Amino acid sequence: MEKERKSLQRKKELVASYRDRLERSSKTAIFFNFQGIDAQPMSELRKMIRAEGGEIVVGRNKILYRAFSDTALTDHREIFIGPSAVLFTYGDVVSLTKKLIEFLKETFEDDYRDKIKGGLLSGKYVGPEEVIELSRLPGREELVSKLLGVLLAPVTNLAFTLKAVPQKLVLALKAIEEQKSQGG
Repeated sequence: MEKERKSLQRKKELVASYRDRLERSSKTAIFFNFQGIDAQPMSELRKMIRAEGGEIVVGRNKILYRAFSDTALTDHREIFIGPSAVLFTYGDVVSLTKKLIEFLKETFEDDYRDKIKGGLLSGKYVGPEEVIELSRLPGREELVSKLLGVLLAPVTNLAFTLKAVPQKLVLALKAIEEQKSQGG
């Protein structure tokens, strides 16, 4: 009886910790099937994801279902079938999803699509194909650099224009000077 209570208490703690992770990740989590990934590569993936500001958790489907029971995933029970791992994204969602998809491509080659189960993006359900499309978007850093380029372009063009006016004036004066010195 005592062992049963401890087991139930442990399950409640797991459900609470998964819900906490979901809240910290702005209700964004990607589910994937980890079957066929050896321990060492999985450990490397976890380190890589942690370095980027995310976390991968492997859990039992019943406990994961309870943790996600008040989300859009309750209508998608197929996500909770088979071996399940969850990517919680606390940082840049796109770059973390890219890392996961790249890893799955390297590990499973053409079968990587079958490993993605779907998940939540800001609390809304996303299917496997939408997760793959998300991984194809430019990352936050790339978007910021493009935005900076667009914002700096008018300033740069103005600087070149302002620099060109005195240069042209100097060249024109020099040409007049040469013309007078030759012609007299």
